[in-house]
Parts: sequence; C-alpha cells; structure tokens
Amino acid sequence: MNISRITGIKALIFTGITALFFACGKAPQFTIEGEIKGGESKMLYLLNIGIDKTEKRDSARIGSNGTFRFSQPRPECYDFYALQLQDGGRRITIAIDSTETVKITTTATHFADSCTIEGSPESVRIQELAALEQSLQQQVRNLIKNSTPAYGETREKIYALIGDFKQNIFKQYIATSPHKASAYYALFLRLNGEPLFIPTANRFDSRCFAAVATSLHNNYPHATRAIHLYNVATKGMAATRTAAPRDTIDLESNAIEKIGLYNIELPNIHGDSISLRSLKGKVVLLDFTIYGVAGISSRNIGLREIYEKYRDRGFEVYQVSFDQNESFWNNSAENLPWICVRDGDGQASQNILLYNIQSLPTYYLINRDNELVARDSQIEDLEKSIEELLKKQ
Repeated sequence: MNISRITGIKALIFTGITALFFACGKAPQFTIEGEIKGGESKMLYLLNIGIDKTEKRDSARIGSNGTFRFSQPRPECYDFYALQLQDGGRRITIAIDSTETVKITTTATHFADSCTIEGSPESVRIQELAALEQSLQQQVRNLIKNSTPAYGETREKIYALIGDFKQNIFKQYIATSPHKASAYYALFLRLNGEPLFIPTANRFDSRCFAAVATSLHNNYPHATRAIHLYNVATKGMAATRTAAPRDTIDLESNAIEKIGLYNIELPNIHGDSISLRSLKGKVVLLDFTIYGVAGISSRNIGLREIYEKYRDRGFEVYQVSFDQNESFWNNSAENLPWICVRDGDGQASQNILLYNIQSLPTYYLINRDNELVARDSQIEDLEKSIEELLKKQ
C-alpha cells in the first residue's frame, strides 16, 4: 500500500473541503461587540491598523440600547483593530489573533478611558501600554515645563526617564512574551509622535525588535507582518552590530586630544559639501544625531540657546544626521541655524567607527586648532567648557 499516495489524497480532499468552506462565505471570523452608554445612534467605525497605514474596515450606527457588533475574517497572524466614534477622539485598540469574540463596555463621553475589555487578554495589555505611554508623555511635559530645556540637567533627566521606561517595557511586555501581540505593539510606542524604540539607533532597541521578530517569524513565517518585522530587525542588527576591535578607536581615554581630528565632509540641505576641518579657528560642537529619535526636538531647543549665546564669539555647531529619510531630514534641518549635514550611509557609516559612537545622540567638542578635546560623557558643564575654549586664542 502506498502510504504517501493516501496521504496526498487526504491532503487533496482537505484542501477541497477548505476551499468549498471559504467559497460558501463561511471563512473563520472574529467578532467585536459590546455596549457604549450614551452613544445611541452615533456612528462607530472599525479600523484596521496596518503596517504603514490605518484603514476603515466597517461602520455601524450604535443601537438605541447602546449596543454594536462587528464581524471580520480572521487575520493570517495577530492583527490590530481600533474602534473610533464619529466625532474622533482617542481610539480603543484591540488585538485579534483568532476567532475570538471581544466584548467592549464603555461610555461615549469617556470612550477610551473608561472601557473594559473581555475575551482578549492581549487587548487589556495593550490598554496598559497605552496608559504607560501617556504617563511618560506627561512626565516629559512636566520636566520641560518646570525646567529650562538645555543640554544639561533637563536633557539628562529626560533621557534617563526614557531609558528606564524602555527597560521596564522590555522586562514586562517583550522579554516575557515575545510571541504575543502586546510585545509587537510595545515596539511602536511613541513620545511626541516619535518612536521610542529605533532598531537602527542602538543595540538595545535592535535586540528588542529581534526578539519579537524571531518569535513572530517562527509562528507565522509567511505572514506579511512577520516578514516586514523580520526585515526591520535584520537591518537594525546590521546597523548596530559591534565593530571588530581593530576597527574601533577608543575616544573615551584621557588622551582624546592627542588623536587628532577625523575629517567629515558631507552635504547640507542645499547640496553644498561642508568640511569639518574648514571650521578651523572656531570652537566646534560636533553633534551626531537622528532627528527621528524621541527627545531630539527638545534637545535642539536647548542647543539653539547655547548657539545663539556664543555664535558671535566664534562658536559653531556641525550637526551630522544619520536619518535615512532624506525628505524628513530636510524638513527637520531647514530652520536650524547651524551647519546641518547628512550621512546617507546611516548607521553603517564609517564615521560611526571612527568616532566610536555607541549610542545616538552624542557630541564632541573641538578647539580652535581642529583638535578633539572631549566627548559628552567627559563634560560636566557644556557651557563652561565652551567658555574656556573660546577664551583660548
């Protein structure tokens, strides 16, 4: 008896039954239903949160008793949907990964803030993440409001706050359950509209993406979302890989001023190539950054204050961006008063190795003789250090 032939026949029969099942309009579906008190007769929208855009999938008018119901085909792997009232406002995000029925209970006046979710533990975890995201946003606002935004104390507090937040998210939502929808969702949390986890910016973020991408790829290797995240994580790992010792120059030592200056010559937003060495005779803050990183806007506000204070005395800023999106970089750099150039090689740039850049943003001070004096980790008071260098002729 040919066992493989029988197995093949069984597989063919199963495929045929499955095709007939779908052809009859009975594809497996999930349901989102519930009650919105005070929302009677209002329009309610079901949105699908895709990889690069959000689309409306369905709409319904809430019943006279406040009830609603949506049904949609089950996604190929876990996916994200959102409920939104006709008058806008915050959305209720829901994670779907099977044919479950998710029940939502809330009010129209406190739509996303007062909702309870049943039947989807992952959606509850996403609620928790959204609350933590809002809390971080408020803490940063308070720091900026109550302190003078500058390169010093306020900036360091914000960076520390963000660092602690990301570590907490990793421990609670990513490391413990990388295969869950909430772990994926956590990777795309934002602050001031900017992503908190940037896989090409530093190794920690890259590893967070890699953990989720590996798990998603193992469970849903052919799913579009899995393939996309795997590609993003791969690029992140390549961009943040540790350089071989022979390629690394240690600028942390006290002998930093003895190694000279590695020249950088890159185009500004007008396409004019500007050399770092051409600034000899000025005190220069060499700043490496990515405009898409959370907190850069506040950081540049502080830098502008310092720049305006010392520019007439021979101080200049040479800011190197590693942003991959040239259009985004152009828009971000357009109104900045100092020299803004872009390294199109991004995180794979040789400048990353030459200046031993371990994380972004980071900066260095250069004296009037084109000599590196110190990097940010060695500087306690930036303005004081600039003052001292400007006094030297």
